[in-house]
Amino acid sequence: MHYGKLKNGHLAAVIDDKIVGLVEAASRLGIPLPATDLYALIEAGGSAQQATEALAREAVGQNVACQPYADEALQTPFGKARRNVFCIGKNYADHAAEIARKLDAESDLPKHPIVFTKATNTLIGPQDDIPLHTGVTEKIDYEGELAIVIGKRCTNVSAADAWRYVFGYSCYNDVSARDLQRRHTQWHIGKSLDGFGPMGPVVTPTHGKALDGKVRLTCAVNDEVRQDATLELMIFDVPSIIETLSRGITLEPGDVIATGTPAGVGMGFSPSKFLQPGDKVEVAIDGTLPLVNYLAKE
Repeated sequence: MHYGKLKNGHLAAVIDDKIVGLVEAASRLGIPLPATDLYALIEAGGSAQQATEALAREAVGQNVACQPYADEALQTPFGKARRNVFCIGKNYADHAAEIARKLDAESDLPKHPIVFTKATNTLIGPQDDIPLHTGVTEKIDYEGELAIVIGKRCTNVSAADAWRYVFGYSCYNDVSARDLQRRHTQWHIGKSLDGFGPMGPVVTPTHGKALDGKVRLTCAVNDEVRQDATLELMIFDVPSIIETLSRGITLEPGDVIATGTPAGVGMGFSPSKFLQPGDKVEVAIDGTLPLVNYLAKE
């Protein structure tokens, strides 16, 4: 069971190989729909989410408001982002090492999570083109990541309780302009160009349960797998990240946390393999649906 957003803006569910238009299903079945978008559904809480799931399953059972699954029918799950995406840098040791080699820098592992944000204008959905930004950057790179979606308003959360505050997870691509990163000696500008945050195609609820460390994340460019790692390889796991971010910072329902990328980014190769116009990038994570985007051709 996954949640998405149709191109017409309506909340959708994905069950097996079908997309259910929940607004249409509720109308045709005469069943109340607690929320019409994902932000509202998360904010409505557990009973509303259970009712929405029951509606989705009833619709599938009766083949009402259903269509075959195709990611082209969906946009990014939240449509327009309310807040910046929280991001964690250098959260896999092998990625930290590959970047240090390329920059001829120290490869010491971080002692605390490295946090930055990506602006709301970065968010795009499945099959959307990643802009070239010709004249702005010449070194566009991919970073496949696990995105965690916060489910409850919270502050000062302990690591032991962190999964209780998670609604679900999704695929994320922390697209980066490497030349801008180096020029400005910080990450926000190089990672916040328009369209540099593909996410989706769905958010998969975790129902308060931790993701297994064996969950695998991959990122492929033109069907060549370049990144391949399990979540247990993170330096800081999801509970540690939530504990850190929530210290004195209120996390809101629907906040997105991109948890870092493993080795295999384009910059890490010799010579570097930056994205080229028309390249296909696919981020896949066990248990949720894969995210496919293309770098624009012009």
